[in-house]
Amino acid sequence: MSIKTKWQRVLAGIGIVLGVLVLGYLAVRPSHLRWGATDAEVGQAMPGDLVGRRWTRAITVNAAPDQIWPWLVQWGQGRGGWYSYDWLENLFGFDIHTADRVLPEHQDLAVGDPICMARGVCLSHVSVIEPNRWLSWQSVDEAGQPVWTFTLGLIPVDANRTRLVIRESFSAAAMPAWALAVLEIPDVVMEQKALDTVKNRAEGVGPSGLVTVVEITAWLAAALIGAIAAVRFVTRPAWRAPLALGIAAALVLLALTFLYPPLWLRALLDLGLLAGLAVSLGWRPASWFKPALSIPEREAAHPQP
Repeated sequence: MSIKTKWQRVLAGIGIVLGVLVLGYLAVRPSHLRWGATDAEVGQAMPGDLVGRRWTRAITVNAAPDQIWPWLVQWGQGRGGWYSYDWLENLFGFDIHTADRVLPEHQDLAVGDPICMARGVCLSHVSVIEPNRWLSWQSVDEAGQPVWTFTLGLIPVDANRTRLVIRESFSAAAMPAWALAVLEIPDVVMEQKALDTVKNRAEGVGPSGLVTVVEITAWLAAALIGAIAAVRFVTRPAWRAPLALGIAAALVLLALTFLYPPLWLRALLDLGLLAGLAVSLGWRPASWFKPALSIPEREAAHPQP
């Protein structure tokens, strides 16, 4: 294969993958902006709602509001943490350490108290506290006008189940539309994990580093398979199977990043990609179950000239 053809493949591959990622993200974006939330929860007014962009995410916790509330009031850097990917936040120097227990010293939160994003970065202050119901904090501009609100709500389903809802809202002057669009991407990753972590804590499920390891491994496996498919697409005359595998890997990465599937589904998606890689490499499933030929049989099947 000529160098010119390879470069044509590289450019075509980049264009195709970027197209798949952009179109795929636009397809999943409406889901992740309201991940887990019902129509009623999306439309419900919450304390501190600002007129502008907003998103709502939710999860069902098998616990009463008073069992969940202690975990919420210790939210924040230097307190109970952000209940998300500490390792990722700490790569940027945020110094976040998610608590694995209720911390009595951080249960006396009051209106006006700071909520810090990172050490020394405390741009938000508590604006609403309704025990076992609402907790909200806001950031304001230089004129003292709210520009961002983060609200946690506890909505009882029955005596033993509660909906935990996160609402973020922004004023029209908070930031440019493109900046909000960029913010959505890390925001959904961290909030989905936070909802799941608080659910587990309130239900008495202890922290497990294995869960995060599986999440990271599943993501890296999909990325690696996509990279192998990309190399084969560029270097092999038969390009259709590697291209299809690369597109599938890109779609799986989108799902793993923005839809927070359960661990069993992550494993299933990766197994599907591995099967596709095997086929792309020429490992036909039918041949896996054929008995090995004896030497005379192989010689008869492939006579020497």
